[in-house]
Amino acid sequence: MDAVGGSIEGMTVPHDDDRDPIPSQAELDEMDMAELTRTSAESHVAYPTRDEPAGPPPAALVRDAWVCWWIAAAAGLASAVFLLINLGSISGSLQERLRTDMERAIAEAAAKATKAANPPSMPADGFHGLAHLLPPVMLMAIVALLVVQFLLLRGVSVHHSRNSRSIFLAAVLINLVCIPTGMDLLRFADNAPSMVIVGWIQFGALMLAALCTLRPAVGRWLPAPRALRAGKLLRSDGGRA
Repeated sequence: MDAVGGSIEGMTVPHDDDRDPIPSQAELDEMDMAELTRTSAESHVAYPTRDEPAGPPPAALVRDAWVCWWIAAAAGLASAVFLLINLGSISGSLQERLRTDMERAIAEAAAKATKAANPPSMPADGFHGLAHLLPPVMLMAIVALLVVQFLLLRGVSVHHSRNSRSIFLAAVLINLVCIPTGMDLLRFADNAPSMVIVGWIQFGALMLAALCTLRPAVGRWLPAPRALRAGKLLRSDGGRA
């Protein structure tokens, strides 16, 4: 057998110098930074930046959406004023409803042999705390949602922001869920029928405002979404492997 780099029966043993050098950590960091710089440059080419002129916002956003939203805001403020004026009577009615429902549940549990050993019990305060907490929370939620929606809808047109539209739609969705839930919880159908009409007006106007922001003209005016290009990432990872 020859020395290192010699041959064994016609087979050549490679020298140590022929092996691929293992890059150092600093070299790996430089490669990563170069790749990030390249992908960032390509991203700026592929997607429009906020500084590019986009033209005036479409009428569906600056007119239609705002008209519908202001109608919803007026209905929401009317509901908030009604809650504020009748806060005491609404809390009392809610407490009575919760107590009645609990008494019915206790009676049904006591009638069943399987639950007779451990029936539910009435809270010590008779739901006084919960009944006097929910209406003020609902009042503050109405005002807070309106303020958030106003700022986000303004951000869509003023700041040319697709993200603001997405968050605005999420806030509208939360409000749409809260409107029928609150009306049912406070029994507006029995105690204040006119507020049911106001609530459904707010519901419909909010839905129309959201649909206006989803019009095709608004989608073309807003910046293109930065979608994740999975194929490029896979090719990049494959090149490093």
